[in-house]
Amino acid sequence: MSTLLDCGVQSATRVAQPVISFDQAKAIAEVHGTPALVLSRSALQRNYEAMRSEMPGVELFYAAKANPEYLVLKNLREFGSSVDVCSYREMQAALNAGFTPDQMIHTHPCKTIANLVDCYTEGLRWFTFDAPSEIAKFVKHTPDVNLILRLAASSQSSLINLSAKFGCAPKDAGDLMRQAHQAGVNVKALSFHVGSQCLNPADFRAMLLQARQVWDEGIEIGCPLEVLDIGGGFPAPYKSEVISLELFCRSLQEALDDTFGDLGDSVRFIAEPGRGLVAECATLIVRVLGKSNRSGTTQYVIDDGLYGAFSGIVYDHAEFPLLVENAEHRPHRPCIIAGPTCDSGDIVCRDQPLPDLEVGELVLVPTMGAYSSASACGFNGLDIPRYVEVE
Repeated sequence: MSTLLDCGVQSATRVAQPVISFDQAKAIAEVHGTPALVLSRSALQRNYEAMRSEMPGVELFYAAKANPEYLVLKNLREFGSSVDVCSYREMQAALNAGFTPDQMIHTHPCKTIANLVDCYTEGLRWFTFDAPSEIAKFVKHTPDVNLILRLAASSQSSLINLSAKFGCAPKDAGDLMRQAHQAGVNVKALSFHVGSQCLNPADFRAMLLQARQVWDEGIEIGCPLEVLDIGGGFPAPYKSEVISLELFCRSLQEALDDTFGDLGDSVRFIAEPGRGLVAECATLIVRVLGKSNRSGTTQYVIDDGLYGAFSGIVYDHAEFPLLVENAEHRPHRPCIIAGPTCDSGDIVCRDQPLPDLEVGELVLVPTMGAYSSASACGFNGLDIPRYVEVE
């Protein structure tokens, strides 16, 4: 099967496409049942290599929170990625997949003592902070770590503004670096995150200009920095198309060259892609369990919902396209797609007209690799989707 994910054809934009055909989905469902998340190793590798090719000076630390599944972590380790973790459990998942502590950074700005100490004990040495209260934790428990100071970003074109909760104002960065230095801990890096699902790479350029001012301030106050972490935010296509990964990364590399290029090899650049690496690489297979008429509108119940992989609707503000076989040759009409739990709020969508579906029919949902199963909980005692890997 040839799709935009593996055909090698570059386009200015990307649209959501499944990593398997309906014939492949039927064969997988026959063996593994549904719901099932199909992970394409080749699609994952394609995204990883596109980022590395278009941003040759940037090391990739995959944001494990997007999808800590063993198959995802194992494949990315084999491709050459490093990993970004936010907890001891994420670190354990990375260790189990073959990563070593020197391939990790810890990016949670506000950690429990147990989180900090347990990760430190395992060998992790790069930790993020954005407030004075965190400095005291490092001084008391882990004084020899390398600190990453996170800056707040404007998130102008991003779906989710992560700086609403994290990051210090750039104007306060100098004071925080001084406090850490005076306390005897080493600030060696700056980081920022323009926001999740960033639709315009120009946001990175605007933030890089501010980061450069803070970088230069660090030199002036006697706190020279070594690493610039540009975070994540690389977008993925859902119901709407987005800029191609190649063009997005190319624009970002140009902004890095323009703002930090004069510093040469004295800066180590890293990024924390999560969604941009894995979202397109998994497709959900679900089955129609039942159908009924609800006040004149057909309602279909499928075997996964908001408490499973569709949790991305709740927590990630995602709108997933639903694909059915031979849809272009079948008349569409409004319908309700409901999940399998006893919660009446477990509604996947009301705004996607679909053909008349039969009980037992399969539905494919592309772009299901990020912030989907990671936030699933198995409410009502129902299983969350299992992973199946394809090449």
